[in-house]
Amino acid sequence: MKQALNILRHPIDGVWDMKREGTGRYRDGFILILLAIVAVIFNRQMRAFIFNYQYNVPLEIIKEVAIVVLPVFLFCLANWSITTLMDGKGTFKDIFLVTCYSLMPLIIFMFVTPILSHLLSLNELAYLTIIDFTGYAWMFIMLYVGIQEIHEYSGGKMIGTLVLTAIGAAIIVFIALLFFSLLQELGSFVYSLYREFSMRL
Repeated sequence: MKQALNILRHPIDGVWDMKREGTGRYRDGFILILLAIVAVIFNRQMRAFIFNYQYNVPLEIIKEVAIVVLPVFLFCLANWSITTLMDGKGTFKDIFLVTCYSLMPLIIFMFVTPILSHLLSLNELAYLTIIDFTGYAWMFIMLYVGIQEIHEYSGGKMIGTLVLTAIGAAIIVFIALLFFSLLQELGSFVYSLYREFSMRL
């Protein structure tokens, strides 16, 4: 976790050290994902009800886990697929770790904003919105800088890569949905055959 704090303070130098010296560990990435899940749940449950539109909605743990896990792995897979074809220098491990390290600002802010929400009135919603936006903006800046550094891309190529990564992620989602739809259809067909044979026997 020392590496995560180093990257939080000095994103470019931290990512450079991680890549060149091999200081990043998958374990750190999974710990950060777990912390992000806890932070998302904490933010959802502990934010003052006047700022929380989900205060009376039952908590679904699987949904909260998916909110964090799916975007992370979808981005990593799509970015790795695209950058492999575009002479990216980063490995899948590098992409995964940079993505997880970039969650640090979001984790911090999601623990801080619920506490602050109990000290603010509804008229001060703008301040809470700015704090939330700062957390997300800091996260995306760290992700952008980190991915650019590990792949050694120029600014223009990095933006193009992110656009292609978004398209790649959409294609992956489409293929996954199509695959599960086909599995469902196959399951229904097999079950229909089973019922037909059962009735004839």
